[in-house]
Amino acid sequence: MTHDPKATAMQRYHDRFDAAQYNAIGEFLASNLNADRDDSRVVDILVALQNTAFGLCDHPDFAMAWHSLAVQCGQNFLSFHTVDAMRDFLRRFAPDDVRIDDFEATAKGMLRAYSGLDDLKTATAHANGVHSWQGRMAYELLAAIDYLTQTAIQMLAHGDESYAREKLHKGLNRITGALYEGIRHSDQPSLYNFKSTYFPHERDR
Repeated sequence: MTHDPKATAMQRYHDRFDAAQYNAIGEFLASNLNADRDDSRVVDILVALQNTAFGLCDHPDFAMAWHSLAVQCGQNFLSFHTVDAMRDFLRRFAPDDVRIDDFEATAKGMLRAYSGLDDLKTATAHANGVHSWQGRMAYELLAAIDYLTQTAIQMLAHGDESYAREKLHKGLNRITGALYEGIRHSDQPSLYNFKSTYFPHERDR
């Protein structure tokens, strides 16, 4: 008899599926997105949730489906409560699978990063109005954090590495600008001298 891993995975999925949990997640999504239950955005995330469950049941076509689900959660600004409900639903299919932990950590990492960007931009704007070298340094550092946060989001999302590098480079330039403020204007310029800092390159692989 030929073993069909896809058929086995689908059977395992149906054996462990809980309709009440699944439908509750659909309602949470509709509430988070301020949409109807049959809205395409809700349906797309539910499909991604289902695909993740298939992967946890060892369906070979969906081994990494958890990541797409996590990114959709982060980009759609879902609540932690909804992510927790998804996590609990997925544990029905593979309670100890580390991919569930990675799903939760990726989704919540992106959600918190996105939620902090608006406050960060406001803080940056306020710091830009301070008439001192400390204010200018704070402005540069806050701007750097903005760029570095955007880089981190790209890393969590497995995004465009060229775009991530651009944000990272701008962040490093802002940090350099902040250090120049300290070196030029502080009474203790040596505190801001990091010329011995080493940046790795290809030969360090």
